[in-house]
Amino acid sequence: MQTKWKILVLVGFIFLILLVAAMALLISNLDLSTITAGEVVVIPLKGEITWSTVSSVGNMLDGALEDESVKAIVLDIDSPGGGVIPSKELMYKVRGSEKPVVARIGESGASGAYYVASAADTIVADEDSITGSIGVTMILFQYYELFDKLGIGVKVITSGERKDIGSPYRNMTEEEEERLQEIIDKIYSHFISDVAENRGMPLSELRELANGDIYLGSEAFENGLVDELGNLNDAIDIAAELGGIEGEPRVRYMQRKPTFYDMFAEGTTNIGYGIGKALLELSEKEGKEIDL
Repeated sequence: MQTKWKILVLVGFIFLILLVAAMALLISNLDLSTITAGEVVVIPLKGEITWSTVSSVGNMLDGALEDESVKAIVLDIDSPGGGVIPSKELMYKVRGSEKPVVARIGESGASGAYYVASAADTIVADEDSITGSIGVTMILFQYYELFDKLGIGVKVITSGERKDIGSPYRNMTEEEEERLQEIIDKIYSHFISDVAENRGMPLSELRELANGDIYLGSEAFENGLVDELGNLNDAIDIAAELGGIEGEPRVRYMQRKPTFYDMFAEGTTNIGYGIGKALLELSEKEGKEIDL
């Protein structure tokens, strides 16, 4: 009986040695890059671009850049645009990324949102998405005729003749209109210059497209405003390739919690809302609104 158990133990021991040897051989022939594949981080850019957006999206971008396991970033965009300075700040952060960034445009990537996307290494858009809307609009509200009918008088005392430029309580002079047009033209010039640089497009070519028109993703692709047509998975695959990831990448989806300001702003946002929001802070009391 003891001899039988000794034989069983010996057979078991030999089997264990053969199993360990087989596993060692298998591991030595594996491409470990498929096991230790890098990570693609998906960062959402949703709704109007505000300073809150810059803070939250910027922090996520910084975290992805600092994380050594992250090899590439996908910016998942569904935004009509936003403030001129917040959009520009976010664009600079994307432009300065040391890791590949792929911008994916879902339903909308217009105006300031396209400004941000233009700084990415590659733009992937759904064929039916809304892109473009490159241009500047100033909206001036004027109440003076209504006030006249209602018998309401408004007296504005200023320290300078242009302090109340664009006031809703009086008609605008020709010189004031020319000055506001000059401001709009400068914002527009800065905007298209940055986009042309980001996209490697001749300024003259971009200027023909930057007339405020909106484009479907398929049209933007034909015009060179986006690089590929596809969905989020396509953007992730492209990001993984740019990041040098072999095999199936790990994908981490970041989330941004909306602030009260975001929820309030959502009700006032429309396509191409725009990039001139910085001047809106100066003009709200005067009834002016600038869109791009």
